[in-house]
Amino acid sequence: MILHNALGIDFGTDTIKICDRKNRVTVCEKNMIAIRDENSVIAIGDTAYEMYEKTPVNVAASCPMKNGVIADAKNAETVLSYLLKKNKHFLSGQPSIYIAVPRDISAVEKRAYYNVLNGTIHARKTFLVDKGIADNIGVGVSMSSPRASMLVNIGAGTTEISVAADGKILLSKTLQIGGQNLDEDIITMARRMFHLNIGTKTAIILKNRLAYVLDGPADSMTVYGISAISGLPVSAEISSMAVSMAITVTIDRIIQELKGILDRLPPQFYNDIMEAGLCLVGGTSLIPNLPDYFRRELRIPISLVREPGLTTLSGIQMIMNSPELAEKYTYSLKDLTETTL
Repeated sequence: MILHNALGIDFGTDTIKICDRKNRVTVCEKNMIAIRDENSVIAIGDTAYEMYEKTPVNVAASCPMKNGVIADAKNAETVLSYLLKKNKHFLSGQPSIYIAVPRDISAVEKRAYYNVLNGTIHARKTFLVDKGIADNIGVGVSMSSPRASMLVNIGAGTTEISVAADGKILLSKTLQIGGQNLDEDIITMARRMFHLNIGTKTAIILKNRLAYVLDGPADSMTVYGISAISGLPVSAEISSMAVSMAITVTIDRIIQELKGILDRLPPQFYNDIMEAGLCLVGGTSLIPNLPDYFRRELRIPISLVREPGLTTLSGIQMIMNSPELAEKYTYSLKDLTETTL
């Protein structure tokens, strides 16, 4: 199953990450495309993101993913094909491609990944990997251990919760909650508290620079937007406390879901989780003090890996380099639909 020329892809709502088998992350760009007059592609990746919220009326900049799955297959194929061809060495000899997909999606949604990868890209073989499996392997969980482990991946569009033991996922749930919801919380806060309409990119900057949970520095930032009262361009000084309070509601929603899952675990697995705790991964988990907040609310140990945004890709890479893991944890279109590629 493992071929010499292979690529791993984490096709995220916010960012696309691509690696080869030699421990190199060669592509890490925004998952975005800008189209003029509905049919002319003018920018892809980071360049398209620079145009986001600044385009004229005849140009639309958008992400082909929604809630963690492919929403626009044609644009998704265009974005991925461009990023791969931008790094031409990736495509030599028609590589086999390993791509992580959410576990809790339909067969039709999973098949969309095959359509994307076997269109203009012409992958030699395409293998899907459940994202929960890739995350667990990526953080170093022993998949042969009978003890249960719990992992929470808070991404941009979704939060993936998985409990693994004995080499398989015992329980998984995908929440339609992620970093984008925090951005929306900040936008709503700015409008209600400061009568200021701001864009998503401004909200992301506020989140990255000022957001925290529990205790944090008393800081602030001047942002510019449109007055909700006069409709004129204005500025406002927004504090770190205002931003942090805004995002707490969404974070508490995730915690409530986790409490529900913990309550439904069989006693033997519940004891394992209470002893070992859970691991937080995903880019949103980098919010300062977030592990401490989860630890306080859930009353279990919480760990955070060094590069939480790369755990999925790390897991895919380990699977690509291990015939045993690849045989056990990947599946093809034939496995999915009982048809041939």
